Amino acid sequence: MSFEDSLYGLLKFYKKLPYPIKWILGKAYQLIPKNIKYGGFYVKYGRRIDFNADFEHLLMKQLSIATGSIGFYKGKKLQELSDFPVIDKTIVRDNFEDFCNSNYTKRLLSNTGGSSGIPFEFYLEPGISRPKEKAHFDWYWGQFGYKDGDKVLMVRGEALPNNKLYEYQPIGNKLAISCYLLNKDNVGQVLERIKNFSPKYIHAYPSALRNLIKIVDDFGEELPSSILAMFLGSEGLPEKDREYIKTKTNATIVHWYGHSERLVHAGNCPYSNDFHIYPFYGFTELLNEKNQPITQPFVKGRIVATGYDNKAMPLIRYDTGDEAEYADTDSCKCGFKGRSFRRIHGRKQDYIYLDDKTKVSLTAFIFGQHFDEFALIKELQLEQAEKGELLVRVVLEDEVNFDTILFRQKLENSVNGKLSVNLKVCDSIEKTPAGKHIFIIQKISD
Repeated sequence: MSFEDSLYGLLKFYKKLPYPIKWILGKAYQLIPKNIKYGGFYVKYGRRIDFNADFEHLLMKQLSIATGSIGFYKGKKLQELSDFPVIDKTIVRDNFEDFCNSNYTKRLLSNTGGSSGIPFEFYLEPGISRPKEKAHFDWYWGQFGYKDGDKVLMVRGEALPNNKLYEYQPIGNKLAISCYLLNKDNVGQVLERIKNFSPKYIHAYPSALRNLIKIVDDFGEELPSSILAMFLGSEGLPEKDREYIKTKTNATIVHWYGHSERLVHAGNCPYSNDFHIYPFYGFTELLNEKNQPITQPFVKGRIVATGYDNKAMPLIRYDTGDEAEYADTDSCKCGFKGRSFRRIHGRKQDYIYLDDKTKVSLTAFIFGQHFDEFALIKELQLEQAEKGELLVRVVLEDEVNFDTILFRQKLENSVNGKLSVNLKVCDSIEKTPAGKHIFIIQKISD
């Protein structure tokens, strides 16, 4: 377990500390060398990044772990990747213990809200999963000039303590802006703080960044020219939004695809808006409805991924729930060689509206929150008919340990009380005629 892993459980307590203590501890943490903070795998993964290397041995290692230690695969004739069944969140949830490595008790529990409306809990490997993610993104952002410790403006989903409009966070050298509180009345104050901070980069949800730029533009101002690049993930970036952002800033727009399970990462590079599928991160397939591989460009298929670095819960041929189509290129000026996605479907930007008419993406409100209660929820559905009011339906996996009052309070507090949540526990949630789950029923027109 890395030093960071051992401290991760204390993160919630750290965030509640008085700000002067948080500042001192955060600054001290920043001074710790990376090889101590993140452990040996951080360095090992950095050395692994190579566009010309063959990573089949990493794939075969994961398949071997799965057949030898994972109950779900035991007794089945599985040799090649294509022999393995395609799995998804529902299959893993229904057979959770059978997907856990009985020979590997060291594990970190994580979860995601699930863009399909099915929350999902899974295990990561201590000393591996988080250092890998840090090393990968240090490299990925580094293509655009980023160096660890550079000033970053963060516009994402987490509500700030004590309903703050903004907060400097010494860990990561970030200025965080509340995307729930920002409006035309306080944008001048926020913009002044941003200019004084003079960030070199922005890390944001695409919808939150567009909202920030729109409010700043309506105010008759613009973001500081010190910003070199804007790192955007967790949501789709519609072309109209990309074009709008480009007209309002000279910064490079960097957009990537990935997910909490850490199986696949694909992203833009300094020379192309295609999503390069990085082979040293995981193995990615594009499959049709019959689970047959798609090889030709411009044909939509399902993104199915296999991770390399998780002995605690290896996920093999995991259907991400997203769709994409290949580009017609196999190399790039950046040095990348291999397949790229031309377009990623899914990741639709759905919104809810707060009582002050603020529009908040579900990525900020649900998908990026990682509430503990997700482990107890089988299905989740939102319905909104009035701004500032939200009906939340849940089908529970564990009714005994689920606290409806606490979960409702967490949802309301995440948007600083600007939303009244009506939480309803149901036996089931109605599906479409095709059997699909509808995550949000939004009755308010844009």
